[in-house]
Amino acid sequence: MAKKPVKILFLSYVYPPETIGGIQTYMRDLTAHVAAQNPPTHTLINPGGYAFLALFIPYSIFKAVSLIRRHGITHLHAASGPHCFQALLIKKLTGVKASITIHGLDIMIETLWLDRIIAYFVRRLDRVFCVSNATMRECLRRGVPPEKCTVIFNGVDPGVLPLDRPRKDLRADLARTLGMPPGRRKLLLSNGRLVRRKGVEWFIRSVVPRLDRTCLYLVSGDGPERDAISAAVIDCGASDRVLLLGRTSDELLRLLYNTADYFIMPNISEPGTMEGFGLVTLEAASCGATVIAADIEGISDAVLNGVTGWLVPERDAGAFVRHIAKAPLPPGRVAAAVRKRFDWRVIAAHYIEALRGL
Repeated sequence: MAKKPVKILFLSYVYPPETIGGIQTYMRDLTAHVAAQNPPTHTLINPGGYAFLALFIPYSIFKAVSLIRRHGITHLHAASGPHCFQALLIKKLTGVKASITIHGLDIMIETLWLDRIIAYFVRRLDRVFCVSNATMRECLRRGVPPEKCTVIFNGVDPGVLPLDRPRKDLRADLARTLGMPPGRRKLLLSNGRLVRRKGVEWFIRSVVPRLDRTCLYLVSGDGPERDAISAAVIDCGASDRVLLLGRTSDELLRLLYNTADYFIMPNISEPGTMEGFGLVTLEAASCGATVIAADIEGISDAVLNGVTGWLVPERDAGAFVRHIAKAPLPPGRVAAAVRKRFDWRVIAAHYIEALRGL
């Protein structure tokens, strides 16, 4: 017997393509896959980016009330921590069940005591979805009742990033694109905003000098640590083994994911910040790359140890060196494990069932 659909309204003031980031990507993919499985799904999004945010917030409250009454919507789901103010107000005005997803950093904003204020409002919603166990611990630490918390991991669409071409041909394309010799090298890749907690500078200084010289470390992304990372490359004499690519296009990033032997995520703990999940590990693993990552925070849930890659102790240079020296895990097996556990269709079904149970 088919289950009755849930009438859901998704609320988000950050959404691609005007704003780009992890939460934006999460909201785009979640709403699309929930709507595919649960047709009475509606969205209320800010199409104009941050420039229109001051107008969108009050507009969204009136619009949400109108949509809820017109369509008989029973559930409101908000994209991230700062949406909690709107979500609670709409709940009070309409009586809908209100839920929110917490990603990690969005409940750790200490400026003007925002972390305490956000937690206060989040506690009064009906359900708090956490993208990792580490994120849930941050919620519990701020007084969110454990019975309101549900961990549902982020997902990835396994059909979007993989390229169906021989790896040898893809490597040749990458060599031409980057202007590097096409010879056989073990390719290591990191991708993300270059901030201190990502650990890229630490990895270059502590791990790269100990690697076999056939290894080439490619760093995709930009950010405030770019100069410090460039200095580390020079200090270690590693200019022939580290290539800083800056911000890469979607096409180049896709090529990198499909040619990398290992995806490296060497995060280090930094007070007041965290890695809520580590979506890039799923993106890389969906293309068959073996992940080697620090076993901290939300990353611990994003990597299936020994299946999609390896979790190693934080700042353990020797452990990184030992795993990089191994042969990568079979790409087909890595990608299949991601499809089984993290396919957005599976994740969306978990959300629908959790909302239906409210």
